[in-house]
Amino acid sequence: MILIISSPKGDGHVASVAAELSSRGEDFRIYDPANYPASSTVTVESTSKGVRATLRWAEFDLDLAHIKSVWYRRPGEFQLSDELTAEEQKWARSECDHLFKSVWSGMHSRWVSDPRAIRTASAKVMQLDMAAEMGFTVPRFTVTNDVDAAARFISSCRRGVIVKVLTYPFIAYPQQGCRLYTHLLTTEDLDQIESVRFGPTFLQEFVEKEMDVRVTVFGEELFAIGIESTGFEDARIDFRRAEIYDLPHRVLDLPKGLSWLCVELVRRLGLRFGAIDLILTPDGQYFFLEINPNGQWYWLELITGAPLTKSLCDLLTSEPDTT
Repeated sequence: MILIISSPKGDGHVASVAAELSSRGEDFRIYDPANYPASSTVTVESTSKGVRATLRWAEFDLDLAHIKSVWYRRPGEFQLSDELTAEEQKWARSECDHLFKSVWSGMHSRWVSDPRAIRTASAKVMQLDMAAEMGFTVPRFTVTNDVDAAARFISSCRRGVIVKVLTYPFIAYPQQGCRLYTHLLTTEDLDQIESVRFGPTFLQEFVEKEMDVRVTVFGEELFAIGIESTGFEDARIDFRRAEIYDLPHRVLDLPKGLSWLCVELVRRLGLRFGAIDLILTPDGQYFFLEINPNGQWYWLELITGAPLTKSLCDLLTSEPDTT
């Protein structure tokens, strides 16, 4: 049995993988934690053979000891009763979170990827440190709330400086949301440098690019896709600003050593999947930007035809390993 942990609504990734698993005759279930506790139950109990965890929703009744592989995609938020006060909901949400972390960590299944590893691998500064230590070329950067330190770093970067987020690129204001893209600092921005003191500011030396490169790793298999973004003003700094389907994409063959580094980085982070962002410079040098341990990839398949869904399903359906 294969378990997909995700909210399936509006996610082409889940639909594509479900269709591929169905075509192979694989037995699988899709579970969204947003169904808990309102319309699903989790029971953990001690038995003579150890702890047993059972997950029930709709017509499904799963003994989690019988799950061979798990794809941890994008689970929804717990939906708590509106009969609870705000304080009670905060407490109950913490209890739910603790329970599910305990249940998932007790499963002896192949995870793509283990949520504990995803949380650890999401630490951006740690990623950059590991990547540089392994041999990737990493742009110079600093993370600081010290205005003077930020000013010194900016002055030292002759080619310019970009500012980017460490975690979630979205601010939810009461009336609207604001998406935060990677941004090349301007003279107007420098007039606001005192705002650095409000929290950690991630500054990175600007590197001119020929194209963005998204490297998708499933286990030992790698797919590198070049995204030709420099001809589009909106995408010149951050390709996410443009309509992604307007940008030319093409499958690339990375240098062998770089391919090995990408697969090895995913392995060292305890993951079985990673979405790695590189940039290729006009002189043919590759720079490492970051790895998203649970990032998007399906659009790459739709545009280029690269068999990413097949690769993931091959990993989920292969015999479990001992790692």
